[in-house]
Amino acid sequence: MSSTRYKDFVKEIERARDLVGLGQSLSSLTQGRVGGEDLYRSALVHCVAALDSYIHGVVLDRAVDILMMRSSAGSGGKVGLPFVAIGQIFTAARSGEASMEIVARSIIAERLALETYQRPDDIGSALAMVGISKIWSIAFAGEAGQRKIDLGLVVSRRNRIVHQCDLDPLNPGSITPLSDIDALASITTIEEIVTGIDKAV
Repeated sequence: MSSTRYKDFVKEIERARDLVGLGQSLSSLTQGRVGGEDLYRSALVHCVAALDSYIHGVVLDRAVDILMMRSSAGSGGKVGLPFVAIGQIFTAARSGEASMEIVARSIIAERLALETYQRPDDIGSALAMVGISKIWSIAFAGEAGQRKIDLGLVVSRRNRIVHQCDLDPLNPGSITPLSDIDALASITTIEEIVTGIDKAV
């Protein structure tokens, strides 16, 4: 069963691939004088953002369904809403189910904005919290460990790009190279992981 969030994810993955294509074109037009590496870095960062956005969307939709009593609660993990927020949700309920859902969605989205869902364990915990347990073993039977490693490598590279300007720790002052092939491989890894997860949610 595909989630409603998957279509948006696919659009974002295409945007990431377009960034790689733009980098390839730039490099080709300038005959290599201007490289496309920074566009490849942007593409890698964007594909991880697409993953994070997808997981946030699924968790948000499921959390709202739980609050609206359309779905049962998950593993006992907590979103951690303050009492004032719960009061706002119940106050909105007096105006009807639609008002309650709008307020609940807004409050939960604001709370989830404090989290990142990029690392395998964070993704597993977030989905378990809203009733989707053991996502890695269900979505990737027999290869869950490898898929987690693959994701971890892409996320680590993303973190080095956004937090350390992709500087090479072994060669101070130099930037770690990133080819179009590597960027596309990272995008494909993220796409395969989200596609596998989406089939299981």
